[in-house]
Amino acid sequence: MILPLNINLLRTILLGGLLLMAALPTSRADAETPNIYTTRVTLLPSQITLSYSQDVRFSQVLSDAYAQSNGEIYALGTGLIDPHKQTIIDTQKRVIMRQLKQLNTPEATNMAKQLDSLPLVYHEQIATDLTKVRISSKFNPLIKQDYWLSLPKRPTHIKAFDPTLDHSVTMALQENADLRDYLAKLSQMTKQDRYDSAWIIQADRAVYQVDNLSWKNTLYFLSPGAIVFVGLQNLPDDYRDLNANIAHLLAFRLEL
Repeated sequence: MILPLNINLLRTILLGGLLLMAALPTSRADAETPNIYTTRVTLLPSQITLSYSQDVRFSQVLSDAYAQSNGEIYALGTGLIDPHKQTIIDTQKRVIMRQLKQLNTPEATNMAKQLDSLPLVYHEQIATDLTKVRISSKFNPLIKQDYWLSLPKRPTHIKAFDPTLDHSVTMALQENADLRDYLAKLSQMTKQDRYDSAWIIQADRAVYQVDNLSWKNTLYFLSPGAIVFVGLQNLPDDYRDLNANIAHLLAFRLEL
């Protein structure tokens, strides 16, 4: 009997395995064997490894990665991931999860459950558009040691995170739709009143808050793969930064 493939389980196994490999110390045999490669970049999700005998410019890594790709790469969602800095993200998540537990409300519990279901990894703050990287040296640093390079396809959806739900919501991209259109659809699902504020996390991991939507004429368009986060309401003063911290943590979600 062929069992259906559980994509979420596959993602968890893949991410867990890669993090374990990054954390493992070098074996005695490896230490005794001369290593001609000083830099390795593992492409995700293909797990193809690009190996270089010396430090390499990021433009070269991107060019080689594009050559290995079977389809069109979504540059806006491409991410250079440093597995050796994973503890930074793990610590941020641990602090947030502790605060949500301390709040001990149904909404906080829902938000903790949603965060716990996500693969979160450390992305370097770096331009990933190949043309932009090639023409400017400040966007084209030397890459050293080991990295991962996430090369997602262009998504056809956005994600919404609402604390009134215990799961995230995937919405199909709508032509010419802006933030208000997606929030209106979300309010129909949650049976909540009209939303007047939200956090936007674009596909390139830019994060910003939008409020007073009822009074503003500005249109806020979302990139494919963007995240909309409806913050926790009526937070005590000691937790005033919690929504901002959650929004910035969501920017490190890995799209596999």
